[in-house]
Amino acid sequence: MPTLWESGVLAAILATAAWIDFRTMRIPNVVNLALGVSGLIVAWINADLLTALLGVAFGYALLFGANALYRAVRGRDGVGMGDAKLLAGAGAWIGWMGLPFVVLLGSALGLVYVAAVRVAGRELKRTDKLPFGPFLCVAIMVVWIVLEYS
Repeated sequence: MPTLWESGVLAAILATAAWIDFRTMRIPNVVNLALGVSGLIVAWINADLLTALLGVAFGYALLFGANALYRAVRGRDGVGMGDAKLLAGAGAWIGWMGLPFVVLLGSALGLVYVAAVRVAGRELKRTDKLPFGPFLCVAIMVVWIVLEYS
């Protein structure tokens, strides 16, 4: 079972990433680096470093590959590489097995946000950009809580 400080560190980094991405459409590398390094330290302390390293690799590869496929089909990027780095950092914290749930929940939260914006009367175009990081951050924290506290 994780300590309270571990969950607090994760929550603080994710809140920072979400806030910055929501306001600027960017996640600074230093925030993603803090997420990844702190996750690897926690994994090392808890003797689960291999799962964390696999999580980092799988997390980055998942969104990098999805973006490469999108670019091949649409001719432009569909997700920022800050999001891929964020998911890599998430992999350090939750391991590779939790990442599909993060992407699923983050995507669902993004769709709920778009629906709420549309219901509120704002028109969204196919070319409008939305920050994915805040939705991933909420999903990462939820998956962390479910995996570590259940």
